[in-house]
Amino acid sequence: MLKILIKYLAVWRLATLAVAFLAAYTLPLKDCCQSFGKNIDFNYLTRIWANFAGGDFLDLAKFSYGPPLEKGTYILFPLFPWLIGEVTRITSDYLASGLLIAHLSLILALLILYRLVKLDFKENIARLTLTLLMIFPTSFFFGSVYTESFFLLLVVLTFYLTRKNYLLLACLTALFASATRFAGIFLWPAIIWEVWQGHDQRKVIWLLLPPLGLLSYMKYLSERTGDALYFLKVSPDFGPNLVISKVILLHQVFYRYTKMILFGSHTDISFAVIILELVIGVLCLILTIIAFRKLRFSYALFLLLSYLIPTFTGTFVSQPRYLLTAFPGFILLALWFSKQGQLMKRFYIALNVIFAIIMIALFTRGYFIG
Repeated sequence: MLKILIKYLAVWRLATLAVAFLAAYTLPLKDCCQSFGKNIDFNYLTRIWANFAGGDFLDLAKFSYGPPLEKGTYILFPLFPWLIGEVTRITSDYLASGLLIAHLSLILALLILYRLVKLDFKENIARLTLTLLMIFPTSFFFGSVYTESFFLLLVVLTFYLTRKNYLLLACLTALFASATRFAGIFLWPAIIWEVWQGHDQRKVIWLLLPPLGLLSYMKYLSERTGDALYFLKVSPDFGPNLVISKVILLHQVFYRYTKMILFGSHTDISFAVIILELVIGVLCLILTIIAFRKLRFSYALFLLLSYLIPTFTGTFVSQPRYLLTAFPGFILLALWFSKQGQLMKRFYIALNVIFAIIMIALFTRGYFIG
């Protein structure tokens, strides 16, 4: 399986590079990314994968939090940039370290996800789950200097270790996940449910570990800024749309997107991103409801939290990226498509590929898509 994965990931990586190469000759480069340079060479084709937050992760690896970095970097949790810094002791190149971590994490994550799915379903479902994940329009983030690959590895490893009754290791992995992204804390209730369902109750003490990653970062923020929840208030993704004083309900988010589609500029290049955010928002809502009937409760709970909590900010911004790590949704898609004809599968794959080409082109030329 490892050889097959490496082969297909090589094809996937070459395809994303080809799209990025062609985009360089068809889309103007945004002012924020002029540092990429005008020459479409090897340097350009590597630097484009550290765009937006990717550049912030590299800066955090170099300087940690505080000056000369802006306070907005507090939204980024510490484990991933710390790991980049440690690997750079070997590679002597921060960008190379970030890309190396992303690609190695992706290979391991897919291997573990494959084994995790096979615990409950046949091999064809496991393979189809991986395929649907890797053709998803925002899957290129797996090959970027973002947390997606590393966080997916921690998520699926946590569930796999929990299912195999290695509770201490599972809780330690969940601890690392909550130090990587806020969504890592969503693993905690899922593990608690699994333990309640059948694990040795004497091991319940290990359930104190998963939130320690988040709590440690909150303690650091409290000492540094005076606000343990400061990371929620400086989000560059949500910006002015972030609401702390009140919760925005899901139906209000859908209403907002409907207005943007009906009355917004249809010629604006970001319109495709708005469409994708809404489509994925609707699709994931449907999958979340179905998950409570078709999958383990712990899987459905993790999917629900991964989908719902970010929408309380009043937007689907970055949801197409965040949901890459909500693996139960892709299992459900695999189950459904396994019962469909080839025409339906090909249509879905073609639709994903088209959106993926658009997203890669926009991202690599400096257009924010999540």
